Amino acid sequence: MKTTEKKSAIQVRERRTGAPGKEIILGRSDESFPRHSEGDLAQLQDGSLLAVWSRFKGASDHSRSEIIGRRSLDMGMTWSEIEIIASLDEDAHRRNSNLMSASLLCLKNGSVLLVYSAKEEDLKNGRIVCYPYCRFIEDETRLSAPIPMADQEHYYVAHNARMIQTADGRLLLPASVAPKPVDNQECKVLISDDHGLHWKCQPACSLFNHPYGEALNPPNTRTLHEPSLFELSDGRMMMVMRTRLNHPFFSISADKGETWSSPEPIADVVNPESPQSLFRHPNTGKIIMTYNNNPLGKKAGWEDRRPLSFTISADEGATFKKGKDIESVEGYCWSYVSCRPYGDQVYLLYYEWPRSHVNFFFCDLKLSIVPLDWFK
Repeated sequence: MKTTEKKSAIQVRERRTGAPGKEIILGRSDESFPRHSEGDLAQLQDGSLLAVWSRFKGASDHSRSEIIGRRSLDMGMTWSEIEIIASLDEDAHRRNSNLMSASLLCLKNGSVLLVYSAKEEDLKNGRIVCYPYCRFIEDETRLSAPIPMADQEHYYVAHNARMIQTADGRLLLPASVAPKPVDNQECKVLISDDHGLHWKCQPACSLFNHPYGEALNPPNTRTLHEPSLFELSDGRMMMVMRTRLNHPFFSISADKGETWSSPEPIADVVNPESPQSLFRHPNTGKIIMTYNNNPLGKKAGWEDRRPLSFTISADEGATFKKGKDIESVEGYCWSYVSCRPYGDQVYLLYYEWPRSHVNFFFCDLKLSIVPLDWFK
């Protein structure tokens, strides 16, 4: 990990609308890097915060990009200069064109795991694949060599802040998988039982040959997408998936991700085609899920990811009740949220994009630090 630019002033300001607390633009877009997005944040053993995210040289998901980061020694009030975390200049990534969608996880054995996706494009032959890697952050500064987590012949979408470790130590990374981008996607779970050294891919959770899939036009195209995982209080796993069917869908595993129930809609939540993120309120035990509370639902486009809201479940995901809007300023969108409760604050990391710009041009990476008690 190396520094690429000198320390720059970052303004920490009071939030003016929506959720209370403070907000910081950790990744500021400009002409050279017009998009900062898909990140995660973790508190390391020394008490410092590490934030990592994708920095693009263009606005597209397929633009050249790398994983960068900043550190804070005072719980987010000041931040270090930008560091290159994972780069296309590394030998392991010479054939890659894009590194994005970072996840961080502090393991029970004291290690810190970094996960991100790498794209490989051969446009001449019409081949594009995407697959995840994991790496260990050693002594909180050194990065181990990349470890492949899946085959390199399919298109895996494992987006940011998705790694989890179960109470018994198993590691799981959910991903949507297809032969090529967006076509015929299923959701699978990558599993490690040796702290991330080796991985296996379990059978799919799918809407193929399922009545819900027939509602799509054409059928079976990007049905279940960008899944997240959450461990329920009884040890079962809940997978929540982005869809084009007006609601996020869920599936349950009673065997730590080995097999999954038939997917069903979360009827209480209307959501456009955007992902959800979940965390457990450490004081109340309730499940908090962030989402885009847009009543247009499936009629909304990717540029309609607004407002950014949360919904609450007091019965382990059986039902959800509307919470409050975190962000609702006119003209902006927010998505791909990392939710990390530390102490009496919740750290929310997500992109903020002005809809007046084409594609994701001038998309910033924003951190909001919100009082935990507000999530009621």
